[in-house]
Amino acid sequence: MKRSFLRVLTCFVLSFFLLGCSTTKNMVSGPSVDPALNFEQKMAAYDVPKVSVTIPVVYNDGQQWRDRVIELVNNAQDYVILASFLASSSEELEELYATITRKAEEGVRIYFIVDGTGTFDMTETRYHLIPLNFLVDSGVHLLEFSPMSAPRLVSGLNLAYRDHRKYVIIDGKTLAIGGMNLNYISVGADNANLQRDSMYEFASPSLCKVMLDAFVPWWNEQTWDTIKREDFSVDESFGADEQQYDAWFAQQYPKTGKLSGFYGSLLSEAKHSVKTLPFLPYMDNNMLKALSQTVDRGVHVSMIIPFDRREANRRGIEYMITYLLDTNIDLRHELSSEVSQQFLHEKLMIVDSRYVVIGSSNLNYRTMNLAYDISLVIDSPEFASQIEKHYQILYDQTLPITKEEAKQWHSLLHFPQFVFGFFGG
Repeated sequence: MKRSFLRVLTCFVLSFFLLGCSTTKNMVSGPSVDPALNFEQKMAAYDVPKVSVTIPVVYNDGQQWRDRVIELVNNAQDYVILASFLASSSEELEELYATITRKAEEGVRIYFIVDGTGTFDMTETRYHLIPLNFLVDSGVHLLEFSPMSAPRLVSGLNLAYRDHRKYVIIDGKTLAIGGMNLNYISVGADNANLQRDSMYEFASPSLCKVMLDAFVPWWNEQTWDTIKREDFSVDESFGADEQQYDAWFAQQYPKTGKLSGFYGSLLSEAKHSVKTLPFLPYMDNNMLKALSQTVDRGVHVSMIIPFDRREANRRGIEYMITYLLDTNIDLRHELSSEVSQQFLHEKLMIVDSRYVVIGSSNLNYRTMNLAYDISLVIDSPEFASQIEKHYQILYDQTLPITKEEAKQWHSLLHFPQFVFGFFGG
């Protein structure tokens, strides 16, 4: 009876806030689940362009990625584009930001996008946070998206929209996407404070072009610092001697429903397995239904829930667990006996040992509705085999979540953390 009451209360509150707002219907209806369409046709239906990419260099260590970014920026000759949801300097990141300012002073055009929630960073970074305004003095084109300030309250619901993308583009040659921010906890800390995460570096002129085609008009909408697409060249020969693989790049804008169609298509295509690291799996009924329907077709769906030392975050996810278990997926959680455990911030999905999904997107309601975000799916059994080994290492360090545990966690006391996480996670 208690659980039924909580479910009704949850649905009532969410319906109150979300009535007419959710774009996740694409997870369970429309082209994504149309059996007459193949995967490429489904991507075209959601305006997700096809590109060619190399097998990426994978970085799972934040300090290694920091050193690589320093190298890439230092070697830049024409332009650098950096996008990071949370970005700030610190003692550990002085070399990175000194390199950025020096290259700007030398005449390299540097465009840096950071979300306006950076000064409200609630991770360990908050103790090491130096805002990036100083970059402007060196000629860096710094754009703070939707700053969190009292005057911005007039924007209403638009204030909830956040730019969650993380990517790097260097001279129309090298590019990288993934989940690492350019702040202390992602690329500056050591030992237990450094998050476990990933970045993927590609040689892909076609992906560069697609990203630049979107970047220029978006930038011009946000600032008077107007730029032109023709000023950003792409080296068509870069990586031409490496094997190329088919991939599809989804660039999500709030309320477009592109990512829900993207993920809905992947789930409907799955024949035998889906392995996923969703980070913050706050899902609405459409997303839960998509998982359940996938399992009902005989597909084994596994999901790893990270252990979060931040109690408020952990309680919100624990409240969500009971709904995830109802889909009958193989739901796992990390062992939490080690107080010093590094936080798992990675976003990943592997479908049928063939499709690998990477990027900055969380598999949750906020990403699908309220965020600028990116996901790339690569069609490569070779790459999938490599990433599955990484996933298996993480999986082997987990335990299944039982219904008894979920029942204990599904407390009305945790409901406020759940609502906050649902919209803000």
